[in-house]
Amino acid sequence: MNRRLALFASLALLTIATYILGWSSFFTVSSVEITGTKTQLSSGISTGEKLARIEPRAIAAKFETLDWVAEANVSRNWINGKVSIEITERTPVAIFNNIVFDSAGNSFALRGTPSSPLVQIQASDLVAAKKAVTFFSSLPVDLKSALMVVKVRSSGSLVLEVNNAGKNLEIRWGDDSENELKLKVYKALIALPENTSIQRVDVSAPHAPIVK
Repeated sequence: MNRRLALFASLALLTIATYILGWSSFFTVSSVEITGTKTQLSSGISTGEKLARIEPRAIAAKFETLDWVAEANVSRNWINGKVSIEITERTPVAIFNNIVFDSAGNSFALRGTPSSPLVQIQASDLVAAKKAVTFFSSLPVDLKSALMVVKVRSSGSLVLEVNNAGKNLEIRWGDDSENELKLKVYKALIALPENTSIQRVDVSAPHAPIVK
């Protein structure tokens, strides 16, 4: 008998909880807040909607279908009924034919004016442009911050244009290999007093570099 009573009580509590969460006027949406973006977005959530019927993962997935959204996090406050949606935008670092890339190589449509100049990618197609972004994103900050243009030739070799102490400098990098050695050679060359006026550095063969 005690087991039956306990089972009945459990079922009754479950029924009451289900009603309160899903059907009663308690635990409803009082407000919706979207943060992390200045773009006007519709949440698709109505005030007065039952909080229990809000599916955070489904709502987040909807926002993450937008190519410029890196991540969306949705949470529900059961006390005040507020639904919070936090948007993390992709940060553009490079541009190719009006398509921008973030540092991870994800491409998306350009929206508005970037807060800082973007690296210009010159390549035959989107695949080659993405490889260029993946390459320069791995460079150290000092070189990456000076980078203006990355050219990808048909052979796959890379040519960089950087601003070196206020002067334009071309770096013929070659293919995406021996990058650590090439970087050391490049830094050593531009540090030499006799190379203060050079316009080109060729480190494609890092053991036999050329300056002009």
